[in-house]
Amino acid sequence: MFFFKGRRRRQLLAKRLADEDRALMHELAPVTAHLPGGLRPRHEGVVQVLLAEKHFEGAAGFEVTRGMQLAVAGLAALLQLRDGADFYPGLDTILIYPEAFVVDHAMEDEHGLVHGGEDELAGESWQRGVVILSWRDVVAEAGRRDGYNVVLHEFAHQLDEQSGDADGLPLLDDSDLIARWTAAFSAAFDRHRRLCRRRREVLFDEDAAENPAEFLATAVELFFEYPADLRAEYPAVYEVLAAWLGLDPAGWAGA
Repeated sequence: MFFFKGRRRRQLLAKRLADEDRALMHELAPVTAHLPGGLRPRHEGVVQVLLAEKHFEGAAGFEVTRGMQLAVAGLAALLQLRDGADFYPGLDTILIYPEAFVVDHAMEDEHGLVHGGEDELAGESWQRGVVILSWRDVVAEAGRRDGYNVVLHEFAHQLDEQSGDADGLPLLDDSDLIARWTAAFSAAFDRHRRLCRRRREVLFDEDAAENPAEFLATAVELFFEYPADLRAEYPAVYEVLAAWLGLDPAGWAGA
């Protein structure tokens, strides 16, 4: 079984997108058009793997088009270009709503009482193998450069959750990188929270101060949206992200 899956993946990774699919992906997810030429064959191969292995589903009868699949897969593939990437093994389904969706998040307080509360979300990542996205937010955020990208954010959570906990430390197989990561992200997260408390202008948004998992997901957004700014303000964070993802977007043309 594993032999046949591996052979099929190798075939998909060697396969380029059709011209019309490539053009549609670049239109709906412009950051994918900024990849250096040397990375494009690998990127398109990973897109092929995600399209073949993940189930795309529309919520409440919403019709998922080929363009939606290409845009989401194109952005998600950016986080899986490194050698040894396993293409989100815990993810089965990408559920797409036409617009922001409402979820009921029950919270337990310090007295053990459970309080209900509704949140309107653009995206959510579940450890049970699902990423949920609002298409309106996907296309709106992909078409502008503002530091926000719901697909990158939620798929960063997927990678974070592979370790069993969404704690801001993804699975890393290098002890030196783990040590550098922990030091870089711990210092940056503490600094960001201090700046938020002082109402200072910050590169990361206030939501990133909630917990290390949100800080990591936001850092991934900035890594692709504002790589030069992230490298200038948080160089240690940029360096470990670059080592983890095997990319250096600050050096790409137009970064």
